[in-house]
Amino acid sequence: MGEFDLPVAVIGAGPFGVSTAAYLRSLGVEFRIFGSPMNRWRTQMPAGMFLKSEGFASNLADPFGRCTLQQFCNEAALPYEGERVSLETFTRYAMSFQQRLVPMVEDVSVTMLDRQADKFQMRLATGEEVRAKKVVVATGLSNAEYIPAELARLPAEFLSHSSDHYDLGKFKGREVVVIGSGQSALETAALLNERQATVRLLVRRSSIEWHDGPTSGPRSLWQRVRRPASPMGSGLKLWFCATAPIMFYHLPEQIRVGVVRTYGQGRRTSLELLGPAGSWWLKERIVGHVPILLGHSVLGAETSGSKAVLHVKGSDGMPRHLTADHVIAATGYRFNVGSLPFLAERLKSGLRCVQQAPSLSPGFESSIPGLYFAGIASAYNFGPVMRFLCGTDYAARCISDDIAREQRRSPSSVSVGLASARNRTAC
Repeated sequence: MGEFDLPVAVIGAGPFGVSTAAYLRSLGVEFRIFGSPMNRWRTQMPAGMFLKSEGFASNLADPFGRCTLQQFCNEAALPYEGERVSLETFTRYAMSFQQRLVPMVEDVSVTMLDRQADKFQMRLATGEEVRAKKVVVATGLSNAEYIPAELARLPAEFLSHSSDHYDLGKFKGREVVVIGSGQSALETAALLNERQATVRLLVRRSSIEWHDGPTSGPRSLWQRVRRPASPMGSGLKLWFCATAPIMFYHLPEQIRVGVVRTYGQGRRTSLELLGPAGSWWLKERIVGHVPILLGHSVLGAETSGSKAVLHVKGSDGMPRHLTADHVIAATGYRFNVGSLPFLAERLKSGLRCVQQAPSLSPGFESSIPGLYFAGIASAYNFGPVMRFLCGTDYAARCISDDIAREQRRSPSSVSVGLASARNRTAC
């Protein structure tokens, strides 16, 4: 098979891209993977943050179950705190995972993806042209940052998304308003306060939800049945979303969309399923330290001199104005195929979508044969678990199995590929 005639190309080298590549490699499927490894984790998430997910739910998808976060911490002589995982520890683990299981990542971006006849054509930033039979798009949260239209009039120097800041120390001594009530908003506000910024937290809801802290001692059978534990937290609804993505897939579209939107933006659906909430260990860093404006909705925004001015409606229904040096929107993410800069227009127009995200098969294949989507792009199909690290295993297994089934290799070659992969990927 020629260099430019690949069976599979993976676009994106974050958790979902690398996990899918690890599974493809374990099955002996030939592929190339493009992207800067764990770029968002290394360069965009704020220094000093902790993951929302606990240690057992922060593993990447190793097909042989060996390269876990805990195993990495043991090898690297790092403390393994199962309840809180620092950004630094996870990033070191994720890079080690990639270098061990998917060392062939090519640190180059894809600038164009199109389709001609039965093959996809790609152009890399280096100018190289690549053809592939199948393509997996796993670009993660890139180009998916959601900023409400009410803030659109603020220029970039006054407005940013919470994902834009690795170093929040640059706001020392400045007035900042953070909008949101989820983990990102709460932790951004805490870090800003601890870096000596003057910060206010603007929350649309009437209260902030906090996840329960760990319980000491064994849980009773009734507690385990009523609030089963899952990688996304405790409770029947969270357990369902975390452990049954294929059942979520078969729910009516309107319910699926409502559940995912509820999780990301805090609106209720008929299921009253999920909403923004903060980890228990954040509460003591927020309450009593950061002014919280509950029940405030943003009506519009503009600039006045060197200040951003937010027009808001307070909890009493009365309009008021807030001024700040900068506004940070911690308002989540919404995937939109139209925002992928490398995707050709005819591919975008040819995709069957739900809420601007691709409608997928149970194997994560889109309406364009051979084009797969993983991560947040698949959330409306398989649920909010696809926004989390714990979703990498299900996505990687389904995609790689679906692709491998079509490779039509002989049983002997599959066995050789698996044996070879086990030797290569041992941690």
